Amino acid sequence: MSGRSEPDSHNRRAESLWEQGREEEAIQAWEAAREIAPDSVEILVNLAWALSRRGRFSEALKAGRRAAELAPDEEYVRHTVGQICYGAGRYGEAITEYAAAIELQSDEALLYCDMADALYSLERFGEAVRHYEKALALDKNDAYAELWLGRTKEQMGEDAAAAQHLHRALKLAPEWPEALFAVGQMCCLSGELAEAQRCLEKALESYPAEEEEGRAAAASELGNVHRGRGELDRAIARYREALALDPTHPAARFNLGLTYADLDQYEAAISEFDIAIEMEPEDADARVERGSAYLAQSRYDEAIEDYRAALVLAPDHAEAYGGLGLAYYSLGVYDVSVEHYARASALAPRDPWPRYNLALALDAGGRHAEADAALQEAWVLGQDDGEVCASVARALTAQGRNPEGAVRAARRACGLAPESADALDALAMALYSAGEHEAALGPAREATRLAAEVADYWYDAGLIEEVLGKVPAARHDFERALELAPDFEEARDALHRLGDI
Repeated sequence: MSGRSEPDSHNRRAESLWEQGREEEAIQAWEAAREIAPDSVEILVNLAWALSRRGRFSEALKAGRRAAELAPDEEYVRHTVGQICYGAGRYGEAITEYAAAIELQSDEALLYCDMADALYSLERFGEAVRHYEKALALDKNDAYAELWLGRTKEQMGEDAAAAQHLHRALKLAPEWPEALFAVGQMCCLSGELAEAQRCLEKALESYPAEEEEGRAAAASELGNVHRGRGELDRAIARYREALALDPTHPAARFNLGLTYADLDQYEAAISEFDIAIEMEPEDADARVERGSAYLAQSRYDEAIEDYRAALVLAPDHAEAYGGLGLAYYSLGVYDVSVEHYARASALAPRDPWPRYNLALALDAGGRHAEADAALQEAWVLGQDDGEVCASVARALTAQGRNPEGAVRAARRACGLAPESADALDALAMALYSAGEHEAALGPAREATRLAAEVADYWYDAGLIEEVLGKVPAARHDFERALELAPDFEEARDALHRLGDI
């Protein structure tokens, strides 16, 4: 064999070995070829590409940059070096190489996609959009460019445009698991749970078995679908499935903790948040949620510690301030609670709940005029939200200073959510407190029909029956409340009043 043909022989042998999956042997063959022909651009590029595929980025870059020195005007060389830089997480250098490649050849869609990927990784979303659009101008059927154009629009808050691109990607590639996952995730976020489940289940089936990361993401998102429906046991099973595929999947771990908290299984929730924080120590949300789980157990010191730690990581975290407000409210330290709720309100100016909680803290601290003003602000912000309206009605009923306002808020809650037992009970108690006892009975009875397992609703109905002189009915309601909640002292006291205990 002549010296001239020997590197070609090594190169062909390396390509054959690579195709057989014998990757390290292929790299050795390319390195042998480089020893013989150190200035062969083809061999250097092949070796660089292979090394990068094996994660040996430093060596890959050395070979790739040597090839670029030898052939600075070869588009495929600059493109390959850009891909190696991107794989190594050196996105700025990748952009430089891609730009050089585009100058040499500006009609290749893949080049624009690769450039856009690097820009996206640096959160330069506007520039990324322009390059994905250039790729689509060159190839209107490029599903990859459509998908990532949609993803980029999501990051920019352009949800309607994002949806169009993601659906277009799925239409172009209906069996592509990445497109199925993207559309499923988008549908889950928008509340289209049936379509989300269909896409995500298909994505889970479509990912190859070895793509455990993608399958874990699909399983985790299916957990979110079930959680959105209130199917909490099924959600837990999906999150567990995701974690079996990828034990480091942060979203599955975090959402598993949330689901345990939904079930009032706070120790289990705390255990999951502990792991989530170990995996991502800079995650402020995990600390906030663990703080809330501690708070639900009346472990105030630990809750406060977590909320404060979250604020170190994210100084403008409104939920952390809200958590501190609730912790200090629960401790009876109302002035400090007010400070934190006020800060939460300032950070979330369109959210009615911080103002509602601020009103409660102000009222508990004896600052009634300020409380009334804060509650009015909560009402203005949340008058199209049935839950907010019902809560405002209850607060006004408890304060007793504005019975007409309590009835008005409760009626609004019932209008927004006519099948809400909580709204109906809030209306019943607002009417009861306003002295409209006959009118209060109907909504009270409807609340017990819709939520027969809630002891408080039976107790409230009993109070109304009692004041109307319907003693047997009142007795039945108080007994039912006590049956559902054996430690319900107010129900026990009511039965004492009726002479039954």
